[in-house]
Amino acid sequence: MTAGPDLSAIRRAVSALFPSADPAKAEVVPLAGDASTRSYYRVRVPAPAPGGPGAPAARSVVAMLYPDEIPPGGELPFLNVHRYLLKAGIPVPATLRHDPAAKLLFLEDAGDTMLEDSVRKRGTAPCLPLYEQCVEVLVRIQADATRALDGSAIPARLAFDLKKFAGEIDFFFLHAVRGFGGIPLREEEQRAIGDLFLPFLERTVSLPRVLAHRDYHSRNVMVVGEEKAPGHSNLRVLDFQDARMGNVFYDLASLLRDSYVTLTEGEVGHLGYAWRSAASRELRRAAGDPGAFDELLDAAALQRNVKAIGTFGNQAHNRGRKLYLRFIPPTVAHLRRNFERNPGMRPLAAKLLPLLDALAAKAAEEEAAETAPVDAKP
Repeated sequence: MTAGPDLSAIRRAVSALFPSADPAKAEVVPLAGDASTRSYYRVRVPAPAPGGPGAPAARSVVAMLYPDEIPPGGELPFLNVHRYLLKAGIPVPATLRHDPAAKLLFLEDAGDTMLEDSVRKRGTAPCLPLYEQCVEVLVRIQADATRALDGSAIPARLAFDLKKFAGEIDFFFLHAVRGFGGIPLREEEQRAIGDLFLPFLERTVSLPRVLAHRDYHSRNVMVVGEEKAPGHSNLRVLDFQDARMGNVFYDLASLLRDSYVTLTEGEVGHLGYAWRSAASRELRRAAGDPGAFDELLDAAALQRNVKAIGTFGNQAHNRGRKLYLRFIPPTVAHLRRNFERNPGMRPLAAKLLPLLDALAAKAAEEEAAETAPVDAKP
């Protein structure tokens, strides 16, 4: 596990960012992160309120503690990608201070409301305007941020190619099927399933590449305000440090076939149309045959959802983070509906669905045991 932050470095940051504050009184509160090697902390600084001297008012920043080792002359990937997103007008949190020695990056505090939280509170239909904004932001990432990349851009040197996609499928077999599921899958069985995956992976990697966020879903968009604002400033896009080049469907599938939020088929269709309407002619060409849009979106979602289950299995089995178990059944449900929509996936479904169903059943059972009242446990 990552050790806690250097408190002396945090006090130095408070002194620099809030000169009138007493750094000794700053409160450091851990924040719940996603499936990441980074840790996040809210640093609250008491300050006199504008309405009267001595009245408490909270000012805060977010401190990100990262594990990356930055070579001499190198750059933190988060800061590298942030620069290009900022150039493209993407609503990302402001960077306030960097302390490489302490591996701390201080960021604008975007609050606690993820897009997922808004949906849980209000439902998917009332949140469609927020999703439409997310689609518009995605188009800008794919078009404007791609054009902003130059020879110093780390994402330009990385890609969602066949090797990367196949490696993520192998990760699923290792950490979800064998590790979490305890399913004794033979190597030849895995190879047979991998061969059935291959045409769908090849189809998507053959498409032109644009900048891909990599984890563009409802937990990585913060809602600062429900109403649309100029420049989409009511949103903040997070967790983009692993961006790389990929097809236009990857991030769209991540958002519309999200493990954390299930949109209706009508909502998915509406947002797919919103993407096509907002996309430039160049982006629409990068999406390939317009008549195959839904098939390509499903092919991207197939790989993305299987990869997500691999991540959840790894988090639960190897890192003891059982909270991810609850997201395996809805992700399996996404895959089941995907198979039902696409007859060409049926041979793959015949071999993969029994494994997926076993993983969903085990996840549901273990998650129920985790959340059962203490006195009800044996």
